[in-house]
Amino acid sequence: MIRPKLLLIGGSNIDFIGTSKAKLISSVSNIGEVNISFGGVMRNITENLARLGNDLTFITAIGNDNFGNKIIENLKSLNVKIIYPKTNLPTSTYLAINDFNHDLAYGICDNRIINELSITYLKSLKSLINQFDHLILDTNLNEETIIYLLETYKDKKIFIDTISPTKALKVKNHLKYIYLLKCNIYEAKSLINKEETDNYKIVKELLNIGAKNIVLTSGSNNIYYGNEKGIDIVNIKKIEKFENTTGCGDALMSGLIDSLITGYSLKDSIIFGDKLSKLTLMSKSATTIEIEKYRH
Repeated sequence: MIRPKLLLIGGSNIDFIGTSKAKLISSVSNIGEVNISFGGVMRNITENLARLGNDLTFITAIGNDNFGNKIIENLKSLNVKIIYPKTNLPTSTYLAINDFNHDLAYGICDNRIINELSITYLKSLKSLINQFDHLILDTNLNEETIIYLLETYKDKKIFIDTISPTKALKVKNHLKYIYLLKCNIYEAKSLINKEETDNYKIVKELLNIGAKNIVLTSGSNNIYYGNEKGIDIVNIKKIEKFENTTGCGDALMSGLIDSLITGYSLKDSIIFGDKLSKLTLMSKSATTIEIEKYRH
């Protein structure tokens, strides 16, 4: 099967991931290790999809600085076509602090630059965007931009990762335009505006609101999914020892996209995405070159 060309629109970061050697103590300097790597939800997904052999164009926001230059060099080395507006703002950075168990304790993201991906800028790229049948977005984009893209390109297959409960609200009234919605339990509850504990019912409500395919995650627990064919579960094997949780959801999303566009079922796409997520769990960075082993 010939793979369709993919257009991704979203943020790029430089990640600073610190992991404490012992239990975190507030208000003091904790001894640990700090790893600097490329990051950002959409940039991570772009790298993963490139390593899986896809033809990608990435519209992002990158500063005219050393960090930005490094991101551009990295993506170009993966044959990704990169488009970005001129700006005086710094490249986005993300600071993650992991506890001694390698799980995220705190995170801070400076992504002011994402607002450079404005409606005005994207309108200037309309002829380019119209060349693609598949669009991949994240909710780091500002709400007006997301709504513009969903309403303007509703004839295309649009994949969305909701990222956080607050950011998920940006798409709450526009789920009918979304081909695939990936969210965790907290983001899903934000979208249905209720404290539902039955994951099956949550997926059903999201489908009723309008999204065509739903993938609902809950940390290392089983994944619920649903579409017009019904609602079901993929059983997930827990990993007890891992390096880092940052980027695992992005790897799952990458696997979903890569499999769905090549004709796999939603269930099989989740199983593949889970394999990529577990590979990323074992990496100190938000992505891993090991993903290349899983090219279809």
